[in-house]
Amino acid sequence: MKKTKNDTTFSTLKRSLEGYLYLAPTLIILGLFVYYPIVSTFRMSLTRVAPFGGKVIDVGGANYMRLWTEFTERGEYYENIKVSLLFMLGTVPTGIIIAVGLAILLSYPLARLSWLHRLLIFVPIVISSAVTGVIFRWMYNPVTGYVNHWLSLIGVEGFDWLTSKDTALYAVIFAVVWRQLGFNVIIALAGVQNIDASYYEAAKVDGASVWHRIRHVTLPLLSPTLFFLAIINVINSLQTFGEINILTDGGPGQSTTNMVYAVFVDAFVGTPFRGYASAQAYVLAFLIVVISIIQFSGLGRKVHYS
Repeated sequence: MKKTKNDTTFSTLKRSLEGYLYLAPTLIILGLFVYYPIVSTFRMSLTRVAPFGGKVIDVGGANYMRLWTEFTERGEYYENIKVSLLFMLGTVPTGIIIAVGLAILLSYPLARLSWLHRLLIFVPIVISSAVTGVIFRWMYNPVTGYVNHWLSLIGVEGFDWLTSKDTALYAVIFAVVWRQLGFNVIIALAGVQNIDASYYEAAKVDGASVWHRIRHVTLPLLSPTLFFLAIINVINSLQTFGEINILTDGGPGQSTTNMVYAVFVDAFVGTPFRGYASAQAYVLAFLIVVISIIQFSGLGRKVHYS
C-alpha cells in the first residue's frame, strides 16, 4: 500500500516527538539547575534589598554601575579582579609546565618512575578542594608544619605563609597547582602517548638528541592538548574558591580575595547584598567568556593537528 504525504508527515512528527521524549529528563534537569538559575540570577542582579524591611527594589543597572565605578577608581572590586588575574597567571603556566614535564617522564625511558611515584602524582585528582585546604593549612603551620621544616633543612628561615600579604597568595597558588596536577598529568600523558612513534624514529635518523626530539616533535604535536589544558585551567583558576576559603578566608586584608570569594562574601557573609553579588557573578562569567575567546583566536591558530 502506497504511503500518502500525510502518512509521511505523521511518521516524521512521531519520530520527532519520540526524540523529545528521550531528551525530556535531560532538558528538565538542565532547566531546573542551569537555565533557571542563570535567568533568576540576572533578574536578581537588577535588584537590591531595602534596609530594615527586606523589600526587593528594582534598581536597573545600578549594581553594574557600582562595579564599574569601583573598577575605574581602583577600589575593592579592582583589587578582586587583580587578585583573580594574578592567581590565574600563577597557577595556569606553572601547572601545565609541571604536568607536561611529568607526562614526558612517564612516557619516555628517560627516568623510569616507580609505581609509588606514579601514585603520588595521580592521587590529587581524587581529593576535593576542601581536603586540599585542610592538608596545606597544616603543612603551612609556622610551628608544626612541614614546609618551614623542609626550608630549615637547607638553611632558609620559615615564613608565616597564610598570615603575610607577601606569601599568602603564593601559598594558595601552590596548593591549587598540586590539587590540579593529577588531572593535568593524565590529559598531558594521553596527548604524549598519542603521538606517532614514526616521528621520533625519523628524528633519530636525522641525529636529533633527546632534547631536540622533545622540543621539535613532542611539544608541537602536543599543542592540541596544551590548548585544551590552557582553556580548562584558566576557567578553573578563575572559579577557585575552596582553598581560599579554608586557607586564608580571603585575607590577610584582601590579598587573596578573588572574584568568586567576593561573590560569596557579599551574598552570604554579614549583611547580604545578593543583587550586588549576582552582578559580580555575571561580570565573572563575562570575563571567562572574553578570555576564552581570546585564547581561541590567539592560541587556537598555533595549534598543530596531526
